[in-house]
Formats: sequence, C-alpha cells, structure tokens
Amino acid sequence: MTGTRLVIDSSKLQSAELREFLSASTANLAVLPDFAWFEVYKQETVDAVLALLSVIGDFPEQITVLKSGEVIARLNLGLPSGVAAMERQDVAPLIREMIHVISGPRREDPIVLQQLKDLWSSAAVSLVGMHEGAIDIVTSLPEMSEQMFSQHEIRIIRTNGRYTEEMFASIFGAAEQIWETLAEGYGLQWRSMLRDHTMSAYLFRYALGIVIYLLWWIGSGSPKLERVDRIRNDLIDLNFAVYATYYDGFLTADRKAKWIFLNLSRALEAAGTSGRG
Repeated sequence: MTGTRLVIDSSKLQSAELREFLSASTANLAVLPDFAWFEVYKQETVDAVLALLSVIGDFPEQITVLKSGEVIARLNLGLPSGVAAMERQDVAPLIREMIHVISGPRREDPIVLQQLKDLWSSAAVSLVGMHEGAIDIVTSLPEMSEQMFSQHEIRIIRTNGRYTEEMFASIFGAAEQIWETLAEGYGLQWRSMLRDHTMSAYLFRYALGIVIYLLWWIGSGSPKLERVDRIRNDLIDLNFAVYATYYDGFLTADRKAKWIFLNLSRALEAAGTSGRG
C-alpha cells in the first residue's frame, strides 16, 4: 500500500488536519524537519511537551524525522537511496519513550525538563550556524534585485505577470551562483556533479529557494530587511519548503512558506525534475 508523505510545519503539529491525515491511512507518513522536532524540546513545561506530542504521539509508527540540515547538505540526494538517507530510523521508540517518561511519575523530575532544555540549546546553536551565511545572502536582496531585474521586470513580479525567458535565466543564474557559494562552504565537489544530482542537491534547492524568497520580497513591495530574527524564521520556513520538494506536499499554516514551496516546486519542474524520492 502506497501512502502520502507530507512535510509538517511546526504550526501544524497539534492540528486536526494532521490527525485526520494520519488516521486516513496507516501508509500515510508525517515527515518532521529537524527543527519541527526540536520544537518539542523547546517547551518550558511538561504539559506543553505533552500538548505538542498530542497528535504525533498517537501515531509513532507514522512519524519520520529528518536528520540535521548539516548532514543532509552533504548527501548525494540524486542517488536512488538519497531521500531515505535523509531520514532518522529511531523515531518511533523515541516518541514512545518520551511520552512514557513525561506521562509517568518522573514527569515532575527537574532532570527530565533540563534534558529537554539541553537538547533544545544544542539544536538552536546548530541551526544558527547553518543559517549564518544564508542570512548574509538574504540581507543583500536589495542589491540582488537591482542586478537581476529591470524596473519593467520588477513590475511584472509585483503585478503577478508572465515571466520572460530572460527573467527565468536570471533566476536560475542567481540560484547557481548561490549554490556554488554554499557548496564551497560545505566542501562539496560541485564542479564534478552530474546535472541531475545537482538539481537534487539540498543546497541547490535551498539556493533556488532563496531566489524564490527574493521574488516574494519584491512582490511584497521590497520591505526593509532589518530584523535578523525575522529573517532567520523565514529561513527556517524556507528549509521546510525545500524538504517538502522531496516528498508529496507541505502541511503549513504559513501563507508565505506555502507560496515559496509551490513556486519552488514549479521552478524545479520547469527545470526538468520532479524531485520525488
């Protein structure tokens, strides 16, 4: 039996939609990016942890958690086993154990909550490091916009008009430049990669996602980019959207993240890859 695999945004962890999706078929899988899983650790009370586990805790065998972005960025996702290599294999027992501990007599044990806090702290540090270079790229969006598009093309973006061939060339050209910069930073041998493997690479899709984010930013009137915390949150959403291109869809309450996912998927299809694992 073949089910549907959806990437789940943090905003949908406790949703009726997620429960209905998992209840509909035992073959359906909820794919949690590492940061969505870390959200469980972030909670400051045991009751809050239990609340976040209220849906996924009832379907431990149907939950898949992705490895860290640092690991996924170095995988060759163009191989047949690529998408499976993104996924952790220890999740169901971990979920059951967590619920057992925080539902039982140890729930008030300060050591339990401290362990969760420690896990959250290490996860947050890892995430900040991963996004450092991308934040520098995003804060240069005004300059990128001026270099990539004419005023006429910017009007096309803002009025949701039909993109020209020149605009598509600019979009993919910028994505390739960002990809090369990110790949160099990770020590990837990007020059020798096959085209299909490049298109499947997480960092290439992330780079293309940054350019899609640029299109959203232009379409929103090019607002000032001053708050790093807001940019970091947008990059987390972008991560989720990129992961979703390897699966069957994206369950999110965030309109911007949904827009980025849809347009990133269309861009990949236009480039000749569906990206499904």
